[in-house]
Amino acid sequence: MQRMQQLDMIRGLAVLALLLMNIFAFAFPPDYAHSLQWTEIAPSSTDTLLYNIQTLFIKGRFISLFSILFGVGLYLIAEKYGADYLKRRLYWLLLLGLIHGWLIWFGDVLLWYALTGLFLLKRGYFQLTAAELWRKAIRFFCIGMIFPTLISLMYLFSAVAREVELANAEMVAQQIAIWTGSYLPQVIENLQLSAFMALAFVLGILWYTSALMLLGIALYKTHWFELGYNTKQIALLFCGSLLLSGTVIWLDSISHYMLTLSGILPWAYIAEVMMALSFASLLIKFRHSPGLQQCLAPCGRLALTLYLSQTLVMVLLFRVIKPDWFATLDRLQLLSIAIMMIGAQLLFSQLYTRYFQQGPMEWLWRRLSKRPEPDQAKALHSNQ
Repeated sequence: MQRMQQLDMIRGLAVLALLLMNIFAFAFPPDYAHSLQWTEIAPSSTDTLLYNIQTLFIKGRFISLFSILFGVGLYLIAEKYGADYLKRRLYWLLLLGLIHGWLIWFGDVLLWYALTGLFLLKRGYFQLTAAELWRKAIRFFCIGMIFPTLISLMYLFSAVAREVELANAEMVAQQIAIWTGSYLPQVIENLQLSAFMALAFVLGILWYTSALMLLGIALYKTHWFELGYNTKQIALLFCGSLLLSGTVIWLDSISHYMLTLSGILPWAYIAEVMMALSFASLLIKFRHSPGLQQCLAPCGRLALTLYLSQTLVMVLLFRVIKPDWFATLDRLQLLSIAIMMIGAQLLFSQLYTRYFQQGPMEWLWRRLSKRPEPDQAKALHSNQ
């Protein structure tokens, strides 16, 4: 099975651009990681502008791409090496996610991806036809939107918006002390946040992520990754996403940015998927561009290594090397740091892939999972 360059390019774009949102989760307390108005100090006009730009072009777009591509990756592994090998990979990813989320950073997605992958594998969804996958994806998406819809109704049609508590100077100082202080309290906080995320996973994340992964498999089975959408379809998806996200910005503004509505409103999630597909289609159209191939494909092959290195570097930066930066820098400063990190990862990927075919974490993951040799994989596949 020949490796599709465009899959690596899309994955590379997704893992790099994730940092444009995750930077705020590294640099702010967890409860306020993606909030604009979270203290009693009003945000600057620059912060507000950048926040709105993120809502329009960044928020959720690249994690959606990552989820879609993860589903494709699961399917390709199962097809080539069998379900047993895929299961072993997911169990090791689950363990890595636990270590990453509990001991290093609360914003881990690897654990939830592993659990979602095991759920899809257990249910036998990889064997479904493209039409069946589409139906399942739509159904799971609707299930995943039940909880956000209920929260949206509560926020929009009650007095909750007026009751949101802003962090005062003392609360900010307490959070800074926790996340830049000794290690054990941070681990305890991570464990507590993981318990909350487990509930959110059951109520919504599992279904939404399953929908995106099944969507990716359906697109792959219909050869969408070979052609993508045409120019008109890309424009419609992109403009439709902007329109939906524009309403989110309007509601955010009239609620004085107290509710972080881009993470709550159901149509915000639709906008994220629409723009993610338009981005992917553009890369598919320009997949033969030597510049894009050279920049993005190596990053896609090192996606796990880059994702984990983002965590290690940013956690060290904001909690150890420059703890005075934690919860004090503005959005422009943080985005500048993220862009510098992205540039460093682009350069690293270029240099590394000149000498090695896979990243160190990818190599370790494969070795731990005991990937079958090609002849064994063929025999396993023929027996299924």
